[in-house]
Amino acid sequence: MADQSQSSPNPKPLPPPPPPPRAAAAAAERDFLLHLEAYLARRDGVDKLLKIARYAAKIALSSPSGAGTLAPRLKAFESSVGLSRKAFRLGKFVQDVNALRCPSAAAPSAADRLLAAAAYGGEGLYYFVEQFVWLAKAGLIPAELAPRLQRISAWAELVGYAGSIALKLKEVKKIRSTIESKTPISKSGKCDGIEEEEEEMKRLREKLLLKHLSIVQDLADGLMALGDVREAKGFLASPLLMASAGLLSALISTHKNWIAC
Repeated sequence: MADQSQSSPNPKPLPPPPPPPRAAAAAAERDFLLHLEAYLARRDGVDKLLKIARYAAKIALSSPSGAGTLAPRLKAFESSVGLSRKAFRLGKFVQDVNALRCPSAAAPSAADRLLAAAAYGGEGLYYFVEQFVWLAKAGLIPAELAPRLQRISAWAELVGYAGSIALKLKEVKKIRSTIESKTPISKSGKCDGIEEEEEEMKRLREKLLLKHLSIVQDLADGLMALGDVREAKGFLASPLLMASAGLLSALISTHKNWIAC
């Protein structure tokens, strides 16, 4: 009988599994085509790609050369894309109606609720009226109604952007105060929970950056709405300025939608 003392030793324990990847690393390694599919499945994703195409064409048309021999085609393309965007946003005003119906914890004060009413109410009215602008330009209702409807939608859009900018400025102030209150803790040198604290600070800084970009986007869109209200008078008559503002807004919105999906 074999001596039990000479039996083979126990196998070595398996090494512990590697820690799960961080969310940021996982997002960076996400398959591009799957990400693109998710982006294109969103209504806002396709809408902003159309917006980029439209204002890129406008910039080309407002160049000193006027796009040369391509000008007639670019004008037809820009007009077609603009009409397509109006049709693509059919029913989008419902999201603003729901935002007004649901009480928001982010608007606890009467002033915040008033700003939210201006932001969501103005934007919702804009999207609602734009449906009839589309019908007028598509020929289903009298085309004579289009100028009056466009003035109403421009005013509603301007009010919406004013309320949105005011709300986002208050949110930026709140995020900054939160970051400043957490900064001494992150520099204290304590080991307990320091990693979670750093992740929280990173998340807050990213949120602050997105809010800043969103304000820039609203300012660019608000400038175009102001141009519509003033019927392109003064410096707002510059086609290149208006087209550049539209393209800037589209690029920022595309970036926000890309990282959100």
